[in-house]
Amino acid sequence: LFLYPVKSLLPVEVSYAELTSEGLRFDRQYILVKTPPQPAASDASESEPRLAEHLAIKRIFLLALFQPSIHDGWSKLTIRHTLARPESSITLPLTPSPALCANASKFKVSIFGTSAIAIDMGEMPASFFRKHLGMDVRLCFIGGNGKRMLPGVAFGSRIATANILPPGSPLLDERVQAQRTRFADAAPYLITSSASEEDVRSRLPVENQAEDVIIRLRPNIHIGVDDSTPPYDEDDWDTILVYDGDPKAREAQPKATIVCIFRTARCLSLNADLKTGMVAPRQRQLYGLLAKDRRVNPLYPHKPVFGQYAYSTSVGQTLRVGDAVRVNRRNGST
Repeated sequence: LFLYPVKSLLPVEVSYAELTSEGLRFDRQYILVKTPPQPAASDASESEPRLAEHLAIKRIFLLALFQPSIHDGWSKLTIRHTLARPESSITLPLTPSPALCANASKFKVSIFGTSAIAIDMGEMPASFFRKHLGMDVRLCFIGGNGKRMLPGVAFGSRIATANILPPGSPLLDERVQAQRTRFADAAPYLITSSASEEDVRSRLPVENQAEDVIIRLRPNIHIGVDDSTPPYDEDDWDTILVYDGDPKAREAQPKATIVCIFRTARCLSLNADLKTGMVAPRQRQLYGLLAKDRRVNPLYPHKPVFGQYAYSTSVGQTLRVGDAVRVNRRNGST
């Protein structure tokens, strides 16, 4: 289980996490943006939040050098620069107080065509990131109602229809409801499997195959599968069920349902070298290694696929490392 408290920084691996309608609790609720220019004095819209460009690891590999950690008690977040000597870090609330948010500057951030309000967290985190990135940036927390509309057009008719029709419409599949996310690109969750991870590792040069490649592949929920499961089996998963115990037990009932909605076309973030904050050498660039035979999403014919975007309506349930998972339904089957 992986949380990304700040979009595009390294993940925090956790032993348990709560499902929400916008993703795992605390996932991608912070974002880094470039400081937008001040509006002209004559600009009549100056009272409106200024549009701010967000930073993404696919364009700025230096973001791979920031390691977040969550304190015991889930109240504080520390972000450490992995190469800085002497050590350099900041600590801030995992969730800022309403009073801080109410009095802070606000920006508008657009991600994949849908927007959200971003609340500036002030000069302390801004100066930390400015020092290590060499650019004028602000750390922001998601504002408004804490969520934004999914860019449903990316998922074809199924999820797009769910986002257009009113709740309760008889035209909606009973499993599909309008979904939201925070600062994640396009869906609340990214699901991957250990068989696919091993296939990616095998594509690396032998001397690099000890790398923990799943960190570069950035899932939320990484599912261990048995040796009989082929790589990329998750391409065809439709619905998976999560159990506290053995799903084959007579009285077993799933505690959570996760619906897979889209084979995830990947970006150049796969080519980040997590040790240097630069582009990886060509022989270790996962984007190209996967593109040889993993361009399997017809909506993105030139991009490699790894994992599936997903959502869950099992809000409030807690996933734990070691939970049993069963594929309940595959695409094209019942």
